[in-house]
Amino acid sequence: MSVDFGDPDQVIHLPARDLTGTREAKRRAREGLEPALIPERVMVCMSSSALAPRVIRTGARIAGRLGSRWYAVYVETPREHADRINPRDAEALQQNITLAKTLGATVVRVKADKPPNGLIAFAHREGVTHVIFGQSARTRWELLLRGSTLVKFLSTVPAAAVQVVPLTES
Repeated sequence: MSVDFGDPDQVIHLPARDLTGTREAKRRAREGLEPALIPERVMVCMSSSALAPRVIRTGARIAGRLGSRWYAVYVETPREHADRINPRDAEALQQNITLAKTLGATVVRVKADKPPNGLIAFAHREGVTHVIFGQSARTRWELLLRGSTLVKFLSTVPAAAVQVVPLTES
């Protein structure tokens, strides 16, 4: 059995996955769908972790499906101030910022003493409706002692839909 795909110059190459939501936006326009009355706003909690690109890509896909604006938010704590941050973390953060911008995010740096405080303030100010967190790297013992960013966020911003992305390297 042989299959003829025609002239090789006529072949169209499609990306395996549309991360920016352009296909979804075109579909909505083609079908005459109007934006939601209450616009969705997606916030991706970005960190200096080398595993954060998975969280950023997930946020880009969700924002694309919703046809919404999205923010990649990084909370700069005193420990991660520009003159105190570990060089390896600074490089990973810069790569994460570049990726988020490439995928269409508005990148925002928030200064706060603790990450939950900065994320909560930003979510309230911008009317965020969807939040994407990366799974915490803290041990259960550390979570008991210092608390969880996710739990603090959920108790203060209960109306937002939250997704937690596993940060395994597999």
